[in-house]
Amino acid sequence: MKKTTRLQWKVLRYLFTYVIGILFLLWFFQVILLQPFYEFNKINVVKEVADKIEKYIDSNQLEEYVSSLSDQNDLCVRIISENDISTRNAGCRISQLPVDKLLEYANLAIRNNGSYLSKSDLVEMQFVPDTLNTVTAKFNGDKNVIYTKVVNLESDSPTIIMVNTRISRVNAATQALSYQLLFIGIIVTLSAAILAFFMAKKIVKPIAEINEASQNLSKGDYKHMTSQKDYLEVQELNQTLTEAARQVQKADKAKRDLIANVSHDLRTPLTMITGYGEMMMDLPNEKTDENIKVIVNESKRLSIIVNDLLDLSKLAENKITLNLEKFDITACCREVIKTYDQHLKQERIVIEFDTTEDVNIVGDKHRISQVLHNLINNAINYSDENKRIIIHQRIEGEKVKILVQDFGCGIAESDLPLIWDRYYKVDKEHIRSDQGSGIGLAIVREILDLHHYTYGVESKINEGSIFYFETTVEKGE
Repeated sequence: MKKTTRLQWKVLRYLFTYVIGILFLLWFFQVILLQPFYEFNKINVVKEVADKIEKYIDSNQLEEYVSSLSDQNDLCVRIISENDISTRNAGCRISQLPVDKLLEYANLAIRNNGSYLSKSDLVEMQFVPDTLNTVTAKFNGDKNVIYTKVVNLESDSPTIIMVNTRISRVNAATQALSYQLLFIGIIVTLSAAILAFFMAKKIVKPIAEINEASQNLSKGDYKHMTSQKDYLEVQELNQTLTEAARQVQKADKAKRDLIANVSHDLRTPLTMITGYGEMMMDLPNEKTDENIKVIVNESKRLSIIVNDLLDLSKLAENKITLNLEKFDITACCREVIKTYDQHLKQERIVIEFDTTEDVNIVGDKHRISQVLHNLINNAINYSDENKRIIIHQRIEGEKVKILVQDFGCGIAESDLPLIWDRYYKVDKEHIRSDQGSGIGLAIVREILDLHHYTYGVESKINEGSIFYFETTVEKGE
């Protein structure tokens, strides 16, 4: 890729935003919330220790248990009862409290349902250098926590459990974490940016190739999209667009063939009309009924071709509305066959109608007549010397099936699914149709699809073909 695509920039931006977000969360929790979390944890430990001591208050080994808890959690404990138990650690305050202060904490705990938590700023006394007996109070940011719990309130001599700890400031830790996160952030951001660039390039490259190839479809370039197979989604997209390109190429070729064939079909009658007309103008003796009949017949052929093209266009764009009615399909078949009387005499064609009774169906009579005309025209065009056509009407339960059978060259099995395509032709060399425009089967398919009729074809090479459609019989008058 010679340039970075917009999709690559989006991937880079999203990944960079994600990394920055993760680093921000780490900084927020590790630096900003470190002190509150630490205080919350220390207070919970103090309360848990008091609860444990309460459960162990009547044990003979209470003193050893209290000492063990004090050492493990770096705090000091004082139990005021008949036997005053006290443990000391660094910074312990409760062992130095006067009696009136102890009674104050006890009364506060009693009024607060048996427990009371005191949290105050820790002030340290410092001697001033070069002075005698002079001290100053200094607040260093630490806090002193005293948790008082009174148990056995109903007894005459309740027990007071006091747990004391020191909550230190974590400024040094947060500062160290800040520097650490800064360096980690720089390293991770650079690494993520480099990784994201190469990942985006690797992921976006096949998509960009597919996009470029798809844009070339409009220019008639139908090459394969890409050979990229690393990602399932890209591979599936490649297969889909490759198949689309193949279908577009096929349709484009078929359109060109259709234009060539229709142009040939249009040019022939136009040439004959022009030739016979000029001959009749130049040679008055040539103004015969036979020559005039040729001009009329070729004009009719032109009209049929143009009408078929217009009908196919309207059907493809769903611009035709069906006029549904109940009508006699048997009588409709007879009427269509009758229109071929003159043609049958001239071309020595035999059309037979095989039926046992008249039946009614629901549909657009005009369009179903058009279907029958196109199927018969197709049978005539592809019949061999034995131009015999049989139209069967078979009633099977509540269904009626109309079949148009010819005994011509037949259709290869591989071509059967394709013959309904509006641009497809079975014969490789274009043959001018004796009847119709050569796109009759495409019109048949569109009309039958609009009616939601079942239709199909059965054929064998050198044995002929049977085209059919099937619908429901309408009972009653």
